[in-house]
Amino acid sequence: MLEELISKKELLELTGISYGQLYRWKRKDIIPEEWFIKKSVSTGQETFFPREKIIDRINKILELKDEVSLDDLAYKFSNSIKDIKITRKYLTNNISEEIILRFEEIIEVKDVYEENNIFALFIYKRLINLGSLSLPEIKEITLLANKDYKDLDNKEYELVIKRKFGVLYYYLIVDKVNIFEDNQAIEVDRINISKLIEEIKKIIG
Repeated sequence: MLEELISKKELLELTGISYGQLYRWKRKDIIPEEWFIKKSVSTGQETFFPREKIIDRINKILELKDEVSLDDLAYKFSNSIKDIKITRKYLTNNISEEIILRFEEIIEVKDVYEENNIFALFIYKRLINLGSLSLPEIKEITLLANKDYKDLDNKEYELVIKRKFGVLYYYLIVDKVNIFEDNQAIEVDRINISKLIEEIKKIIG
């Protein structure tokens, strides 16, 4: 299903923001550049946006802009947990020692977790708590998360895990475009990456 679009003119009228605010937020990466969609119209070219996403984002910006800086807003809405490192001891305040020990049997980490390790740890915690995946299956997905975290940008990602005829497979949906729909497969889990990273940010501060 095609995503409903809203024109720039309609967006500005609906939200009450100015042209300058809109493009300042774009320059600060608070609104992703890929949401600015150029389309040909009878009068030339016009800019459109994914309606639901842009209105939701602007409402959140307006709600928070007096409380935090634009740089902090950009970080909040990104899929990045910065170039951050956290001690293992700090993580044990929020994640059980048993889960961390089992994770470290897969990913070799000493005293300091880097951002890709943190991301992979939270994926591992989610999967181990499901109780429906084998340890080799969890290990495979965890290793991939640790390796590929660096490739994530600010698109909207969902990790979909399915099983068909006993065989596990998984894939990423990017910006809600699903090209692997299979009604015969059983969905095991669906992880919204942005929400997972929000959870991480709440813990790491």
